[in-house]
Amino acid sequence: MAKKSKFAKVVVALGAIGVASKIAYDKYKNVKDDFVKEETASAEDDVKKYNAIFEKKVVEVEDEEFMGCEVKAVGSKAVIDLGLAVFERDVYINFSSNASTVTIILPEGVNVTCDVEKKLSGVRNLVENSDEDGVHTVYIIGKAVCSNVEIIPVNFYIDDDDFEDIDDSEDDFEDESSDEAENKEDVPAQDSDEEASADNDSDEEAEQEDELEIKEVKED
Repeated sequence: MAKKSKFAKVVVALGAIGVASKIAYDKYKNVKDDFVKEETASAEDDVKKYNAIFEKKVVEVEDEEFMGCEVKAVGSKAVIDLGLAVFERDVYINFSSNASTVTIILPEGVNVTCDVEKKLSGVRNLVENSDEDGVHTVYIIGKAVCSNVEIIPVNFYIDDDDFEDIDDSEDDFEDESSDEAENKEDVPAQDSDEEASADNDSDEEAEQEDELEIKEVKED
């Protein structure tokens, strides 16, 4: 009876896990579908919506006026790259981030004001504001829970292409070093060939001397 009772408990526990997994997946799918529909519906709006759930999402706005946006990130890494966007007025970026990393990249010539409600989160604004007249302000307002939020100027970090250039130069240097090492190894080989030739010549001279001595002995 004890074994049957233990087995029944295991079956019940596995069944509960299966049901919980199914409920969690259905909830994820529903939220994912809602995020996609919401983002698609805002495609023609001035203020667009960018949503991410358990994914890596990169949004790039290039050579067009940026009017603001709304960002939702759940268990994701979201990058809003506005480094090449055009700012003609003050704009707002509203966001909510749960267990995510959100990076907002801004061009030079804009100021930033942050109003972020955070819980177990880190928020870094690395944009230096200017006192010049006519500079537009980006207002970043949102809520971060167990998240990391960064606002950085364009080209703040070294590009991956720069790292690739460094790697290529290192590879070229290694190739040149290996070629020099091979050339150095070839030099002793040539010396050994010359030494072997010299030894052969000396052996031939010795044989010739021996033959002369034998002839002299015979003549005597």
